[in-house]
Amino acid sequence: MPPPGDVRLTHARRSLGSARSTTTTGDGVTATAQVPDPSSDRLRRGPRGPYAAGREAQRAIVDAARTVFAERGFRGGSLREVGERAGVSAANVVHHFGSKEGLLLAVLEARDEGSGEELVELFGRGELVRGLRALVRTNSGERDLIRLYTTLGTEATDPAHPAHDYFRTRYADIRGYLASGIERARDTGALPPGPDAREVAASLLAVMDGLQTQWLLDESFDMAAAFDAHLVSIGARLDAG
Repeated sequence: MPPPGDVRLTHARRSLGSARSTTTTGDGVTATAQVPDPSSDRLRRGPRGPYAAGREAQRAIVDAARTVFAERGFRGGSLREVGERAGVSAANVVHHFGSKEGLLLAVLEARDEGSGEELVELFGRGELVRGLRALVRTNSGERDLIRLYTTLGTEATDPAHPAHDYFRTRYADIRGYLASGIERARDTGALPPGPDAREVAASLLAVMDGLQTQWLLDESFDMAAAFDAHLVSIGARLDAG
């Protein structure tokens, strides 16, 4: 479940970033480069003057990495393959992102920027059910994205994985968003009273992740319908927001 945006990446940046990084692509290409911070003003502002070509290349590389990491995982995907898909050399990938870990952070942060604001607003108004149903339907059209997060999230259960802190923090944030939304939804009558909201949040997240895995294995599986059935089973009012 790619969650609401505004997820803090402090721990991820600390574990993935460095002032300088020497990296090997996995195909014999080694290079040293300054690691750009994906959150920096230089990367966030629109392309302008001499930065335009560089930003276009960065976008192409991030898009390619998203596909490669989704198909092969972070450890299985090489920078050489990322470069080939983006139309650049592996050394050029290192030039832009400093290391494979730096590229991974850029891929993860590209998803976070500006995503989920409307969903968080719905949660705050007690419209948790409406927001989650919309999210599941949106995710049904984002197969590559869901596969990326499923692949990386599974790999990142290893504490040594470079995205371990990122996903650990991310899940904690999602549970917090959901717990607050559950409490508000109970206030509005969209959800009935029940167990501790934090525990319900964890179970909702587990259901959504599990349905996504089944859908990735069988594209004909209707995870939106299955999720609606789960909501009804816990007493949610589908017509109440």
